[in-house]
Amino acid sequence: MAKNVVIRDVTYQSVPSVKIPLSGGSGEAEFIDTSDATLNSASKLPQGTSAYANGVKYNGTAAENDSDDITVSGATVTVPAGFYSEQASKSVASGSATAPNNIVGTSAAVSTGNNTITLSKSVSVTPDVTAGYVASGTAGNSAVSLTASVTTKAAATITPGTSDQTIASGTYLTGAQTVKGDANLQSSNIVYGVQIFNVTGNVQVPIISQDSTTKVLSIS
Repeated sequence: MAKNVVIRDVTYQSVPSVKIPLSGGSGEAEFIDTSDATLNSASKLPQGTSAYANGVKYNGTAAENDSDDITVSGATVTVPAGFYSEQASKSVASGSATAPNNIVGTSAAVSTGNNTITLSKSVSVTPDVTAGYVASGTAGNSAVSLTASVTTKAAATITPGTSDQTIASGTYLTGAQTVKGDANLQSSNIVYGVQIFNVTGNVQVPIISQDSTTKVLSIS
């Protein structure tokens, strides 16, 4: 905050600070008016820092915290007082409601089509709720229509080729899946240094060359 300063009976208007040369010409001291500072507690400064306000020096005492200092209990997140040099966060577990074993209802309806089995059943459930955040509108005792679909795959023979062949996760196999084998998959049938399905070949292939002048063939 700028102030009017009188030096040798001369008034200087709106002076923000005063610099006075130190003895020996080793620099200067600067005096700044801090009367408009709002700092009034060391707990508002991080540890290892200091500041002046209204003529008082405050040495920071605020602890530096991070995500590990944040605690979660159910849906309550507690952020301790202190200094955070960067963004800190903590995940809150989502609650869940699951049906117990005593489900009351009629037999499930089963339908098939397009390589898919669909099970449908109307049941009355009493959810078991776990700790955590549970969205509003979660059903209590009520009739719930459950529908589940499973992709199916009939019996098939898989012949190895030059690229991988996969069966998608979650597929229900309605028949045996047979991966073809071949008795000729032996090292004696594979060129030396070539590996096929972890079998390394040991067949040495002769190299034939011809001298361009004499036309003599060489086999190595």
